[in-house]
Amino acid sequence: MRNPRRWRNIGLGFAASGFAAMGVHFMLPAETVHNTLAGAILALFWPTALLFGGGSAIFNHSKLRAQDALLRGECIIARWRVDAATWRAFIELNDRLHLATGDPGNELSIRSEVPPEGIEVIVGETAVRIDQSIHLLPRRGTPEIIHAALEIGRPRLTYVELRLYYPGGGHGASGVPRAPLRTVLRFPVAAGARHDAERVVAHFGGNPPGVPDFLHGAGDGTDPEDLSKCIGCGFETHQFLSHCPRCGKGMQSRRWARRFGRALVVSGLFISAAMAVVLHYSAPLLLRPGVSIDGTRFSGTAGQGLLFLGILAIVTAFGVMTLLYGLFQIRTGQRDKKVIYALCGLAVLLWLISRWL
Repeated sequence: MRNPRRWRNIGLGFAASGFAAMGVHFMLPAETVHNTLAGAILALFWPTALLFGGGSAIFNHSKLRAQDALLRGECIIARWRVDAATWRAFIELNDRLHLATGDPGNELSIRSEVPPEGIEVIVGETAVRIDQSIHLLPRRGTPEIIHAALEIGRPRLTYVELRLYYPGGGHGASGVPRAPLRTVLRFPVAAGARHDAERVVAHFGGNPPGVPDFLHGAGDGTDPEDLSKCIGCGFETHQFLSHCPRCGKGMQSRRWARRFGRALVVSGLFISAAMAVVLHYSAPLLLRPGVSIDGTRFSGTAGQGLLFLGILAIVTAFGVMTLLYGLFQIRTGQRDKKVIYALCGLAVLLWLISRWL
């Protein structure tokens, strides 16, 4: 992306307009808000402006900070300048590669005009700046670098190619789930900078250890909690990977398995306790339809009572299984496909019963 400062300021302005619209929205009379077109537009505009404007401002501010750090010379791996002729040749090669091989497309933002002094490439430990295009490449996070190579397209034209992976997940604005995305970051190497480019490829291709924090460990094998396992094929690694390089399914470390286990224990306890209370008060009524108990009675048939009791039992079983599975994850730091499938099966069964009723 070019000029992150401008896009950050645009995002801030959009978010500020959202705050202003929110103030107007809450100051308008209720009948105006609910019964006029202007009220409906305000109700839709301010959450959208806050969400997209604020998110864009934060994202571009992180790019701006990375760019300023590179320009100050902080944590730089390599730096070179590509002359105008080599830059033109690279643009032609990049277009040919995209058309001939159907690769996912270069993330590099290329200016239409070629500056006579050429372009500068600055490669840092977690970001790359090519001309005016800045790209964040965190050691652990999104995007993941799944392949790094130094390619020779033709005599005197060498380029670095980083293949990137965005795990996806969640839903877009239209409600459609976000699929995983694969892209490429390709940039030229200046004459005489071959060794610098090899150092860049070694850095991004070697998946170096990171600094331990709350989210992740170093990933160098010194901490057993970093061990991640694929739920599909069983592939294991201490490196940070969101998806399995063999089968493409999700990876999860022992650290995160235990953390999710704690969340499952809390959820399972809440569901189980709530259903225990419901069963305590409703089971006598459902088992004895038409009989008044403490001034309350179930007016349905015996069959309906058993049906409702069965639904409550399924929900209770779901809560108990969630609780036990959470305890299993906390103890072992692993996932179990059979239990996950059983929980999903109970959830689908409850959904089908709700649709039938």
